Amino acid sequence: MASLGLLQYRSAADLRAVDEQEAQRLQDEQERRRALLESSLGSHIHRCWEEAKMAKQEVERRLLDCLRRRKGEYSPEKLAAIQQEGGSAIFMMQTTTKCRAASSWIRDILMPANERPWGLEPTPIASVPPEFLRPVFRQFIQQAAMQAEQTGQPLDPQAVMKAAEDHVRHAAQEMAEEAAERHQELIEDQLSEGNWDNALADFIEDFATYPNAIIRGHNLRNVSALAWMQGWKPVKTKEIRPDWYRVSPFDLYPSPDAVSIDDGAYIIERCRFTRGQLNRLIGAPGYNEEAIRNVLQEHGQSGLRNWLWTDGERAELEGRGHEWLTKGQTIDALIYCGGAQGISLLQWGVNPDDIEDPLAEYEVEATLIGRHVIRVKINRDPLERRPYHTASFQPVPGSFWGQGIPELMADVQDVCNATARSLVNNLAISSGPQVEVYEERLDATEDPTNMYPWKVWRTKDSAVTGNNPAVRFFQPTSNAAELLTVYEQFERRADDATNIPRYAYGNERVGGAGQTASGLSMLMESANKGIKDAIRHIDRGVIRRVIEALWLHNMQYSDDNSIKGDVSVVPRGSSAMLIREQTHQMRAEFLAMTANPIDMGIIGQEGRRDLLAAVAEKLDLPGLIPSEGKMRENLASQQEQGQMMQKLEQMIKQAEAQEKMAKAAKSEAEVAETQADAQRTQTLTPLEARKLLAEILNMVKPDERTGLEGPGQTGRNPGWQAPAGYSPAPQRGLQRPS
Repeated sequence: MASLGLLQYRSAADLRAVDEQEAQRLQDEQERRRALLESSLGSHIHRCWEEAKMAKQEVERRLLDCLRRRKGEYSPEKLAAIQQEGGSAIFMMQTTTKCRAASSWIRDILMPANERPWGLEPTPIASVPPEFLRPVFRQFIQQAAMQAEQTGQPLDPQAVMKAAEDHVRHAAQEMAEEAAERHQELIEDQLSEGNWDNALADFIEDFATYPNAIIRGHNLRNVSALAWMQGWKPVKTKEIRPDWYRVSPFDLYPSPDAVSIDDGAYIIERCRFTRGQLNRLIGAPGYNEEAIRNVLQEHGQSGLRNWLWTDGERAELEGRGHEWLTKGQTIDALIYCGGAQGISLLQWGVNPDDIEDPLAEYEVEATLIGRHVIRVKINRDPLERRPYHTASFQPVPGSFWGQGIPELMADVQDVCNATARSLVNNLAISSGPQVEVYEERLDATEDPTNMYPWKVWRTKDSAVTGNNPAVRFFQPTSNAAELLTVYEQFERRADDATNIPRYAYGNERVGGAGQTASGLSMLMESANKGIKDAIRHIDRGVIRRVIEALWLHNMQYSDDNSIKGDVSVVPRGSSAMLIREQTHQMRAEFLAMTANPIDMGIIGQEGRRDLLAAVAEKLDLPGLIPSEGKMRENLASQQEQGQMMQKLEQMIKQAEAQEKMAKAAKSEAEVAETQADAQRTQTLTPLEARKLLAEILNMVKPDERTGLEGPGQTGRNPGWQAPAGYSPAPQRGLQRPS
């Protein structure tokens, strides 16, 4: 750099050097901030991880015990004690039966074929943004003014305002109902595309096995999808979709002070990534590309596994016993969800634009692999809820972990196992006679262990060896009946401990009231109370939270205003299970009861259509009942056909009436003519009468003439005589009299 007095100037090379220095300074600053982020945030996550891992040791023992009982295996310590004592090591699979029955029962309720176990309903007083209600208000005021102008009556401002408020409130409620219906369809589509069914099915299995079951979601993922172009050509595209997956209770570590998902200081999930999954995260929004590349470079092809003391036995029980023998190709990661103060986030290197108040507490989510933090983001949920949802079969107030079915029936299972082992051992001992051998009386060549029918025992003289018999047989006592009674008694105790009775999953050994249909129905209703209570825990802890989070996400980020409305989530699993079959039966009875003209006049054809549609839906007959629009078209067509038939019937009646009138007129004419002929006949002279008779006879054939058989013959009637002047004409029959 040169100077001319007070003026200084720089060459192009100097300017480039300054720019390079500034760029290097900025890069060093970013590297320092990144190192600060990794060192500060990473150490914080590691510290929380060690703390949560230490606090969960007792819970991990419980989880392993539940998994063993579900698999029907003893703990290593107990199995060693049984083997040391000798005898049978049988394990009765009562816990497996109860867990399987509970999971199938719950799955049938929460995953019905043609129903949703949740719904969206407008709040009693739905709130709608003013910009949507102002046009409705103006339109009502304009219509009221036009009506007053047409009728010439003065407007009452207070009455008009009150009527306008009622109209706007009603319009807001209708808008909320329509939005709720559209939003339900959108959420159902998002759930079907986001692996919800598989996640819920796995969750239900955990719910019936462990003290807690967990689902994570929704997670926004960039997934591959198909788009159809012109000519129905498939094209691979990328879409951002919400996603859910099951989290094993072994892999979730709440803070020691946590009672629920959201009230603890943090939640840590232990997860695994493959190298391919990490490579796909490079360039994804929110992920640190340099940190991901450092992870891939440090861990190479062998992966990174931080084995815990539970992993070996857990892998064996879950059918992955070979996994812990290999290095593995996966990389362990820790996902931290917890609170942090704004000052700490600034020290960790979070963008200052995201921190409004340095003293405020922010909910963050960070992913740590080794010593590298590959992702940090602030939780944008308005209520700062964490993306985890959990429920327990039997919650314990004041504790994060509840009780599972294996724990509820642990004592019963242990007693049944001990009884079954004693029963098997007793049956084995008492299955045949025991033998007592006095070896001093046996001959030296006899082997007391070699026994067979009709064997001859060689013995010594009793005077030398004593009077004891050489071989003595006796039968051990069998306690099978008493042991079976004890086993059956404790087997029934399992029904009371779990609220899952045997008849709920088809066991035919039901006594007492269960032997009749009405008695069994009453027993099932009582048993449903227990499972209904368990499903209510899922409704509150999982279903409601998942649907509310998805609804809130759509309300915030969707561009479709037609789905937005003031609604509330209504879980229907626990309320629907008891009334589903009863409702279907009552609908069928109501359908038969209202099949009369009086009730049809009350409910109308639309009400009848809705009732038929509800019954057909339960019978899995889609499309049988037409929609309301199609029904109206059918009614209009039937009315047109009815009108045409009425017109046709009227035309037919008119034609028949005209025909009857014509016939009547013709009959009257014939009667009149007959009467005229009779009158003329009565007025004929005897000569005219004879001429008329001759003409009639002349027109009739000889064989058709009454009383005549031929010319000149008197015929069959000998009493007939020809009139005076009559002479038969030859070959022509009769001739006219002259």
